Amino acid sequence: MTASDASWVGPVSAFLSSVTWAVAATVYSRLSLRSNAFAVNGTRALFALPCFFLAAVVTGWGDLAGAFRLPAPNLLWLAVSVVGSYALGDALFFRSTHALGVPGALSIASTYPLWSALAGWLVRGERMGAAGVLGLVMVVGGVVTVIRARSGPEGASRDGRARGVLLAIATSLFWALNAYAIARGGKGISPAVANTVRMAAVLAVVPLACRFTMGPGAALFVPAADARPVAWLFVLEGFGGSMLFLLGMTRSPLAIGAALSSLAPVVSVPFAVLSGRERFSLATTLGVIVVVGGILLLVGTRGA
Repeated sequence: MTASDASWVGPVSAFLSSVTWAVAATVYSRLSLRSNAFAVNGTRALFALPCFFLAAVVTGWGDLAGAFRLPAPNLLWLAVSVVGSYALGDALFFRSTHALGVPGALSIASTYPLWSALAGWLVRGERMGAAGVLGLVMVVGGVVTVIRARSGPEGASRDGRARGVLLAIATSLFWALNAYAIARGGKGISPAVANTVRMAAVLAVVPLACRFTMGPGAALFVPAADARPVAWLFVLEGFGGSMLFLLGMTRSPLAIGAALSSLAPVVSVPFAVLSGRERFSLATTLGVIVVVGGILLLVGTRGA
């Protein structure tokens, strides 16, 4: 692979991670109603951990034993990423979907590239130029257009929707933290080893968070009867999506990786229309076009 080809690995991986999340979010939201958000997140890690372990062994991506000798800063940032995603961020997201529906909650939460871009500029010294900034604004603006064009679940109260919006905004902050932490913690180490460490941490932290917030009677994992029919999805998103997200965050400028990984609400639109779950909407279509234009600007300014 040439240097030119390699430069596309991060952006393409970031975008594909948004596709896996678009596919999984609705199913996860439904499962979280039947058990709880922490049980869903624990089950995701339960399926993903052996996959990452095998990937590290079979493909030879790094020294697996070296996972226990990772530099302290890497371990710290990987732990922070778990808090920003599985332990808190994703749990808040599933709660917000119960009030806003998956499309609305996903669209609001997916504005986290704004916070990630700010962190990249202020902390990491990344610069994208006027075209890159315009592209980022277009991506976020297009997502907001999609929000306004799509309604939440019927029967949701005004207070419930307001709470859902606040939860989704909080999710965006935690997801931005996750993106930044993965960009720092996964830099320079094997993606398979990094995610092996992350999933092991999830299985240690998420059950404790579940017990602390929901009491001793709460389920720690999705029941086997519910998990078995969607086991393929837990592997696709838990393993594939997490791998793609880490590659996207570590091999792209933070603002670009975050923007491309946040496109799940836009990606879900054509699937919803083609499957008959939603009607064609001009406003939604325009939002998608704006987002695609923003993507082209962002990717075109990579490395700037």
